[in-house]
Amino acid sequence: MTFQSNHERRLLLEQALDEIDRLQDDDVVFARKPWTVASEAIIGKLDHNLSVPEKLSNQGFEYFLEATTAKEVISVFGSRQRTDQERRALLLFYAIHDAYPEWAYT
Repeated sequence: MTFQSNHERRLLLEQALDEIDRLQDDDVVFARKPWTVASEAIIGKLDHNLSVPEKLSNQGFEYFLEATTAKEVISVFGSRQRTDQERRALLLFYAIHDAYPEWAYT
């Protein structure tokens, strides 16, 4: 289920990751841990201090990835066609480990 309120959209992390290519550069994905494709997520903006907005952190949401970072991470695939599942797995791995998995280069 997706809904929009105050420029924030709540959805599953899987859905948020599938929308990365359509997000604005200043959009951010926030999600509740543990991070899986089934985690609750919000697409929104950082606050004026470039931090997770207090109302989101009070609800248990944490910074997952900025849209620009996510797009850069996905670019590691180059022109190789990847499935949505592989793209999601890459973004989850990167967000958790702040590194690329070895399989991303094959």
